[in-house]
Parts: sequence; C-alpha cells; structure tokens
Amino acid sequence: MRARRVVFSMCAALVVAGAPASAQAPPACEFVAPCQAPQRAGEVSLVLLGDSGYGEGGSAEWGGHEQAAVAGRIDALCPRPDLVFFLGDNIYWGGNPDLFGPRFDTMYRNLFDAEHRRVHAALGNHDVKGCQLAAEPGFASRETCADALEHALREDVRRDVATGAAVPPTAGQAAEAAARWIDPDVRERASKLRAADCPSAFDAGYEQKQAGGEGGSCYASAALRHAQFGFIRRGESPLRYYTVDWPGAVATSAAPPAGDPRVRVLVADSNSLDVVGGVVAPPTGKETPRRDTLQLLWLENQLATAPADTWTFTVMHHPPFSPRGCVFRFLGSCIGGHDDETAMAAQLRSTWGVAPGDDRSNGTHHPDFVVTAHNHFYARTRSIDGLGYPVTTAGAGVRYLVTGGGGAPLYRQQPLHARYARGGSFHHFVYMRLQKDTAFFFVVDDRGGVRDSGCFRKGEADDHCIESGTFTSATLGCGKKVPEDGVCPALKP
Repeated sequence: MRARRVVFSMCAALVVAGAPASAQAPPACEFVAPCQAPQRAGEVSLVLLGDSGYGEGGSAEWGGHEQAAVAGRIDALCPRPDLVFFLGDNIYWGGNPDLFGPRFDTMYRNLFDAEHRRVHAALGNHDVKGCQLAAEPGFASRETCADALEHALREDVRRDVATGAAVPPTAGQAAEAAARWIDPDVRERASKLRAADCPSAFDAGYEQKQAGGEGGSCYASAALRHAQFGFIRRGESPLRYYTVDWPGAVATSAAPPAGDPRVRVLVADSNSLDVVGGVVAPPTGKETPRRDTLQLLWLENQLATAPADTWTFTVMHHPPFSPRGCVFRFLGSCIGGHDDETAMAAQLRSTWGVAPGDDRSNGTHHPDFVVTAHNHFYARTRSIDGLGYPVTTAGAGVRYLVTGGGGAPLYRQQPLHARYARGGSFHHFVYMRLQKDTAFFFVVDDRGGVRDSGCFRKGEADDHCIESGTFTSATLGCGKKVPEDGVCPALKP
C-alpha cells in the first residue's frame, strides 16, 4: 500500500519566495485535511478540470460562477486523488499574481501535498494575456535545438530520478536519464530545426507583448514559478510544458508493483501551438511562419518512449475537437465561445507516428486520452480516428474530453456531432480511476451528482457501462458495451 503524503498545515508553506507582496497572502491557517483514508491498492486516481479561476461563487459578465462549489466537491473525495490537473485559465482574467492566493491556493489548499507532486496546472489563454512567444531561440551559442530538447528533458525527469524518495538527483543522473529517454530519430530532427522554431521550453519562452492584441501585463513567468501550480521547476528555470509519470520516472525502467497501473501525463502549452488567438505572432511579410516545433518534438518523444502498457494522456487548454460553444446568441448567431482547433489537431497527429497522407490513422504512439478545457462545458467523444469519426478497430482511436466547467460562467453548447457520446453545460470536474487494464470515469457536478460515467478497457474502441460501484465505492466493476440507445442500466451499489 502506498504511503500517504503529509498535507501542509503551515501558512508559510504556501508563500512563494520572491513573489510580489500582494501575491504572498496565505490561505486560512490551521486547516486539516479531513480525509485520512489510504489510497486504493491497484489504482491511480486523477481529477481534471479547467476554466476555474473566479474565486467564491457569484455573478460575472454573462452568468454565475461556481468555483468554490466545484472545489468543495473535489475536497470531499476520499481517499485524496493521486493527481489533480488544472487545464488552464486558472486565474481570470489576466493571470494576475495578486489573485493566486484567493482564486487558487485557498480554494484547493487541502489538495496540496508536502512535495507539490499532486497538483499540476497547464497554462490557458487567460493566464498568458499580454504575453507573446519570445523571439530568442531556446538554445545557447554553439548549441542546437537538440541540445535545447535535452536540457528540457533533463529538467523534466530529474525531479523523479533520485536515489531515494526525497533525494534530488545529481546533474549526472539527470543527464543520463535524459539521454536514455530521448528517441534518436527525434534528436536528429531536433538538431536540424531553425532557431525560430525552437523557442524556449522554460519560462524564457514568454515575453511582454509589445504591440497589438489585448495588451496588459505578461504574468506567465509568475505563474510558472508559483509552487502551488505544480509546474516542474529546478532552480530558476520552470518548464512551461512537462511530464508527470506515475509511478515516478525512477521506476519507468522496471515494472510497477504487481497489478498497479502506469500513467504518463503530458502537460502541454497549447498557447504556442497553432490555435486561434495564440501567442505566436503572425508573419508580417513573406517569411516562413514560426512554429513551436520544439514542443511538438517533446510531445512525440514522450509518447514514443512511454513504457509499454502505460495509460497516456495529453492535457492542455485548447481543444482539438469540441462542440461549438456560445457565450450567447444574437439574431440567431452564436457569439463568443470556441470551436475545433483543426490546425492544432493536425500538429498533434504529426507527433503520433502517422504515415504521410493517412488522414484517418492516429499513428503508432498516440495517447489514450486528450483532455482539454477552453469551452465552458463538458463533452466526451467516442473513440475516434484522425478525422473525428468513431472507430471500431482496437487500439486505433483516441478519446477527447472537454472539461471547462471548473467554475467560470458557462457557455451554451451547440447540438452534438455523432463523434460525441455525451455533453452538457454545467459546472463539474472529471474523476478518473485507472486500473491496470481498465479506466473508469465519473463527471461530478457542483451539487455532487454524476452527469456521465462509464469505463473503457485498455486499447479497446467500445464504451462500456459500469456494472457495479459508484465513484466513492472501494471497488468497481466494468460491464457490457453501452447499448445502442446510449443508456446504461442503473448502477449496482
């Protein structure tokens, strides 16, 4: 049985050295985690949500916000989730550090563990308002982009490569691990990248926007350095995209304990990919457009080198596939909200080992799940191919989830395409319990109700009904395929 990590109860533990004075106000003192239950053997549990950062409930620009209510439902989970991922727009509207305390640290204070290994965030578009992708390459003089990739991988893995549970690795250990886990073909292609397509993987990748756009201050670096957001950080160089392995990277060369699942989560920075309103400045003339190709090579490497039988996730803010969202309708037209990010979807698939010209395939090393936010509602696809159509072949499909109901005012959801199994506009979080061969999921709303649930078997294309158990049960059973009418039998307690 895994040992539980101790939750901080000292206010000083939640103050970040070097942060602005206004951002240092700690959450309430002397809190005690109400849950003392041990983790469930043979499982890894994940919570995923996005678009949360409004603070206590109330009214906002176009409706009510319910971050505190959703946070309370997460806080009621017992045992504590092993990993929690916030999928961007963690602080509305512009990621101001003055709001880190009241809109994040205080809201989720019982989730933090002593080593800051449970809670992890991705950057959303509202977290990087006023920012643009820096013009400088991510490598030094006499280096190449391959060196920049190795530097990023070294920092990505060194937190978990240690001789003991809390012993940081030496530089040599981290370098050896990075070299062992970099795909030779990926490294070769990285060595040939032009400097413009190799922006830094660290917080130096962002700088103040100088002209155009929405302006304002760029707080990306402050977010990346805020310990409670859980970005991978060594010294003064936090990564803006990073890997979370379970068990830790030190165990990836050996099998986990018998019956335990293995999980790899890639926390990407979708702001610098090909998305609407991204941070990559558009070309001003005939020059070749910039691309954050270094991040794409990192994604490819981390998927291609994932140990066998690993549950793999790519999580980020912008959705490759999403129902159309509307802030409101005016004269029959949808105003605001977001749609598919088709250009980014093509970028992601380019990292999955897809053969040239094969639009339907998801390649040889695609993730099991792509989980995003940005649209303020919930949606879940079936297992789909590269064009977004349901698949029946085992191992061929990817499941996409949009979980943007973490607290911000909701968007209306347009009618669902056939690729979607479920969707709805409500505040919620996604709770997943992963076993070695089976993934169970529950979509829990701000009142504690389950709006969607089911299970998948590793590599299979079919959705299954949960046969027995609820999201709070000690054990769960995965049953038959979902009927054609999409309605599963009532759960057995």
